[in-house]
Amino acid sequence: MVPMNVRRSSERLMLGNRISSLFVDLPVAIADAQERYRRIAHATDRLKTSGAATGAAAMLDLAALAPPVLHATLARSLYATRLFNVTITNVPGPQIPLYAFGAKLREVHPVVPLAAEHSVGIAIFSYDGLVTFGVIADSESTPDIDVLTDGIQEGIEELRPLAPSSEKLPTAEEART
Repeated sequence: MVPMNVRRSSERLMLGNRISSLFVDLPVAIADAQERYRRIAHATDRLKTSGAATGAAAMLDLAALAPPVLHATLARSLYATRLFNVTITNVPGPQIPLYAFGAKLREVHPVVPLAAEHSVGIAIFSYDGLVTFGVIADSESTPDIDVLTDGIQEGIEELRPLAPSSEKLPTAEEART
């Protein structure tokens, strides 16, 4: 499940979030990194332009008008465990350094809350030229989360040569130091 901002450009200065969800099949079994990336990009582009996210947002808006008991039931059904098994969100942050009381913000640790009855969430945040992945998991249901984090790192390394300016990008190890 990928949260998606459905706020219209005319609403961009309004307070609060206006988020819906896209449900994306991730072809993680495809060995070729470029083909895997192409398929994910194609699927997400297709979903974004299909209006699927605004349809789910409209359902939530309508549910808000219903009595509280019905509203809670509808909201739970939209995020039932059968619909998805991992939440992944990408938050583009500022690409300039931020400061508080003269101190530079050096690190950001993104966290996505786990949906009820779910065990894995991945948050990706970019800030000042770096991209940080935050992986959160329920340790009882996902004792081998290191397999996922290692796979993310391997996938990034596979995609590095395909990036236009890959010679400038630090490796995961360099970025940690």
